[in-house]
Amino acid sequence: MMLHPEVCVSDLDKKALDSNFAVWKEERAADLAEDKAFERFCFEQVLKDSDLSDEDLDFGDFGGVDDGGVDAMYLFMNTGLVTEETELPDPTTSVELVLIQATRESSFTEERIEKIHTFARDLLDYSKPPDKITYLNSDAQKAIKHFRDRYDKVLGFAHTLKISFHYTCKSVTAPNNKVEKRIENLKAFVKSRLSAASVMVKTWGSADLLATARRIPNQKEIIPITTHMATSDGSVVCLVRLNDFAAFLKDSNGNMKTRMLEPNVRDYQGRRNPVNAQIRETLTNQASTEEFWWLNNGITILAKDASITGSKLTVDTPEIVNGLQTSHEIFTAFGSSPWIDARNVLVRIILPKEEQSRNLIIKATNSQTPVETLSLRATDRIHLDIEDRLKAYGLFYDRRKGEHRRLRKTISKIVSVRELAQACIAVLLQEPDNARARPQTVLKDDDKYGLLFDEANNRDVYAACILLDRQVATFLLLGTHYSREIRRDIRYYVDMVVSCALTGKAKPTAAELASVVSLCVNPISDGSLNDASEIVYETFEELGGTDTIAKSVTLRNALLDLLRSKYPNQTGSVSA
Repeated sequence: MMLHPEVCVSDLDKKALDSNFAVWKEERAADLAEDKAFERFCFEQVLKDSDLSDEDLDFGDFGGVDDGGVDAMYLFMNTGLVTEETELPDPTTSVELVLIQATRESSFTEERIEKIHTFARDLLDYSKPPDKITYLNSDAQKAIKHFRDRYDKVLGFAHTLKISFHYTCKSVTAPNNKVEKRIENLKAFVKSRLSAASVMVKTWGSADLLATARRIPNQKEIIPITTHMATSDGSVVCLVRLNDFAAFLKDSNGNMKTRMLEPNVRDYQGRRNPVNAQIRETLTNQASTEEFWWLNNGITILAKDASITGSKLTVDTPEIVNGLQTSHEIFTAFGSSPWIDARNVLVRIILPKEEQSRNLIIKATNSQTPVETLSLRATDRIHLDIEDRLKAYGLFYDRRKGEHRRLRKTISKIVSVRELAQACIAVLLQEPDNARARPQTVLKDDDKYGLLFDEANNRDVYAACILLDRQVATFLLLGTHYSREIRRDIRYYVDMVVSCALTGKAKPTAAELASVVSLCVNPISDGSLNDASEIVYETFEELGGTDTIAKSVTLRNALLDLLRSKYPNQTGSVSA
């Protein structure tokens, strides 16, 4: 909601915002420049209710030189973030594109809106191929291509479309009339190109940012229940009317509360999924004489606490860990246009006292509907061990997606499951092309997953891989003049080459990689990093220097030949 001219905000709001941001920066982004840290702070506030991880926020961030006046862009389908490897929901019923401009300026300006307007023209002008918009940086071009490619795939099907522009700054007053007029022009332009779209432009001043930063999402939810049974440990088994459960899932904007879905197991399998089709048929059959809970396994929710007062169940920090498909279908059937229905769904509220119990429940209850393999595997004992080992090196393994962001741990100290997997695919499997382009495909391969996360491996191998990868990424950013696109293309190849240099082996084993963890904790010499990056870059350029080359096996094989020549008879098996 925009501020109105009659609502004049005190400079105290700006001072309070500065104080809040200073604490956030110290905790989360001490190593970022002030402007970049403020951008990231604003992204978190704008997208607070989307519950994105740091890795998710990184995906949409292209702010910097030649960003075209937009610092980040995020595409959501059915309220879920769409990244490079995301399988589009089937069907896609809602699409939202979020564009964010963040600046530390003290007032809203016409110039900023005009830049956003120009970016919108480029975004929606399909006659301009993204790679031909040369005045935008490569990441901005890729973001435009990502939106066009993904949105084109759902364009012919029924869906809602929302375009949201967010302009954040430290203003303590509302936009003036000239800025408001340019905002109206921006909205009119987008409507002229996407007539069916809902277009929103939201201006965020100091008061708005401060209020959102201070807001803690409600952790306690209330569910009306029909009947229940409670156990001695406080867990509850109950029946809940379908209408009431749909209301429990709905936020104030009418969207599904994705933050209540267990972070690693929140993917909806689509309306054409046979199980979901059967659930939907049962739900929409208003003439049915069978209770819904007779025909459905129900919902499993993990929580910190639960209490019953009369016919109301209060749940503290609920997480739906099983019954995700049922939840989506109930929300779709009753969320927007509910009808009176006396049927109930079975809901189990479990209060696990230990993390191990929690993980066993998630894994055991998700054996029927396919879930992203790594999401469930992140509950395996080896990942618990990795989490403990990385802590010894000052790193936080985000085994439960987004957990450490919510705990306000430093961004640069958080390691996502995907990030660790990519480093290990590049170093341990020596498949940097797959680390760059297809990590999920590798992780779905049971044999390769078994090699990566072998219980016999010394856990230091995982610390070595991620510490090495972090040093390579920092060196490519600060120690070279490569563009962002080239850094992204060669990063995992440099990881592989550096690991061979540290071990003196063309194909080091897991045990040999674990043995050099101390070398990865200490700064690797700039000379070694430079030599490795030059070898990779020169080979990359000789083969064509394209994104396609970076994602193909061609560059990998060429570098492996060079490594075998440099370290003859110095190879071993991948297993420890």
